[in-house]
Amino acid sequence: MPRPVWTGTISFGLVAIPVKLFHAVRKQSVSFNQLDDRTMARIKYRKVSAKDGEEVPDEHIVKGYEVSKERYVVVDPDELEPFIPAATKTVDLEEFVDLDEIDPVFYDNAYYVAPGANPKPYALLARAMEESNKVAIGRFVMRNKQYTAAIRAEEGRLIMSTLAYADEVLDPATIDELQDLDEIEVSAKEVAMAESLVDSLTAAFDPAKYRDEYREQVLDLIQIKASGQEFEVPEAAEEKPNVVDLMAALEASVAKAKESRGRHPSTAKKSGSTKKKAATKKKAAAKKATGQSAKKAAKKSAAKKSA
Repeated sequence: MPRPVWTGTISFGLVAIPVKLFHAVRKQSVSFNQLDDRTMARIKYRKVSAKDGEEVPDEHIVKGYEVSKERYVVVDPDELEPFIPAATKTVDLEEFVDLDEIDPVFYDNAYYVAPGANPKPYALLARAMEESNKVAIGRFVMRNKQYTAAIRAEEGRLIMSTLAYADEVLDPATIDELQDLDEIEVSAKEVAMAESLVDSLTAAFDPAKYRDEYREQVLDLIQIKASGQEFEVPEAAEEKPNVVDLMAALEASVAKAKESRGRHPSTAKKSGSTKKKAATKKKAAAKKATGQSAKKAAKKSAAKKSA
């Protein structure tokens, strides 16, 4: 059962809505410990001086900020105390903006916002935000750190995402490889072929289709070894050849995507149904033609008798 990581109120104007925050994402990973292979004992770390390699007691460890090469400014915890934000229990909403105004690059950690003791104000705010397609921007403090957050409504629920600050997002102008892209010439035919490839691969987003295959394979390896079984190392996948001819690669990709769609069960079923209809139609036509031939033969025989 998930536990709330923060409890407080959402405040805007004279309205205060009691809420609880729950993690919306639980990161999955495989972690290893370092061991001494002779004794299988855990490896521990000591805090030692880089100057003489001697272990340093905790009482002699201070905080320092490197202002230049090997030059530090020591800052005492008491000097930082006045700057630590007060541990308030309020998310102060400052403004409402359109959802498409927020670049996804700013989104950080996600939380489900659940109602507190009285759920009606929560439901009212969620419905108003959902119908107006607005996102609330506010600030709050959690674990002595201040965050800017965006709260959006989805199917009657509120979801909060902490946001990166503007000076934390790198300016793409500082990346040389991203410059002068508008000067690269591409033909209309190349664009059309690329659009065709995009169209052939277009589908509804289903997050369940995408899994952390590395983590799953590592866990399988651990389970096999833990049970005492032998593990056979799989052959390494062959490297993909470098693409030289862009148009040829696009055409091949489109053909492959169409072929893949053709092998899909629903497509195969449709194809089989079409073939069945065609066969039935052909059989009916043959039957009709046989009947017409029989009628002609009967008329011819009757004409001979009357003569």
